[in-house]
Amino acid sequence: MSIVNGLEKIYAGRIDFVRANIHDPQNQPLMKAYGFSATPEFYLVNRQGKIIAFWNDVIPEAELRQALDAALQ
Repeated sequence: MSIVNGLEKIYAGRIDFVRANIHDPQNQPLMKAYGFSATPEFYLVNRQGKIIAFWNDVIPEAELRQALDAALQ
């Protein structure tokens, strides 16, 4: 199980996790809106659609959990 899958279960109902495959043409509008073009890239986006954190590599679970917890406060 990937780290993100595990965190998705922990934060269920509090944080929505969205996956976007860069090879899927249906994701082009989302890719354009947030400027992503590689994998893995992780964005933490608030309810207003503003990027509040960004990682363009594999993220240590502790670092991601800390960012998610901070976003919930």
